[in-house]
Amino acid sequence: MSLPYVGEKKFCCRGVFLSAKEWGVSGSIPVIALHGWLDNAATFDRMIPHIKDMHILAVDSAGHGLSDFRSPDAWYDLFQEVHDVISIAKQMNWDRFSLIGHSRGALIAALVAGVFPRLIRRLFMIDGHISIAGENHDAARQLGKSIREEQLFTSSGPTFFTTFRKAVIARANGFLPLEEDAAEVLAKRGVRKCDRGYYWHNDQRLKCSPSLRLTRGQIENFLEAITAPTKMIMATKGVFVDSKNSEQHIKKYINPRNHIANFVKEEMDGGHHLHLESRAKDVACSISQDFGLII
Repeated sequence: MSLPYVGEKKFCCRGVFLSAKEWGVSGSIPVIALHGWLDNAATFDRMIPHIKDMHILAVDSAGHGLSDFRSPDAWYDLFQEVHDVISIAKQMNWDRFSLIGHSRGALIAALVAGVFPRLIRRLFMIDGHISIAGENHDAARQLGKSIREEQLFTSSGPTFFTTFRKAVIARANGFLPLEEDAAEVLAKRGVRKCDRGYYWHNDQRLKCSPSLRLTRGQIENFLEAITAPTKMIMATKGVFVDSKNSEQHIKKYINPRNHIANFVKEEMDGGHHLHLESRAKDVACSISQDFGLII
């Protein structure tokens, strides 16, 4: 039997209202699911119904989907997201819970698991990446870049499209391409209409570079603090694949296998959004197996 969709749920996290899609039955295995950059909670719509015996909250991160934008004086950094996840778990009265994260959501999930290891039962990452590490000598340049971009994006506004379909196609052909029907799933939650046309309701400030990047040593410290059993699905056609194992790639990304004590990697044929495309059931099966469940 597929996991039932319960409905929308709202959480107030330090004055910001976050929306979540609630799946499953209270009393089942508690899970918080985190989407990728400029996606929304609908990214899990095709995967979650194939899972059973879980109580899942698929959350719209601040500035995405149906959630509030952060206030004008706030930043969109990963640490704010860690606060939000813990706040949601507390409001649900979950003493321990598991995390599923895709892409940027996988990185946020890893940070939560490292900061609060006693709270996290399991960590499951879908084509996630461990963020590009900064260098000590790049700090001034990075902060300046972030401030300039913030000034640019707050004054530019979103792109408007004459039809809903054009908004979908633009997303399908965007920075992280995906199948058009998968883009439509995201669009049904993320696209709004106004007198100027259709637009993706994401805070433009999400496009800004972070004010500071964690150094390699700092990221490794977070990963080494993770005690939860961790599995990562890597898409064979994902954006983080490096078939040549190039030196540039090694410098750009950190391999969690070297730092998380209980870590398993599973390769799966598909693109970056494989959980929203043709491999949705396969990803769900992998999650269920990881949790010791039988579909």
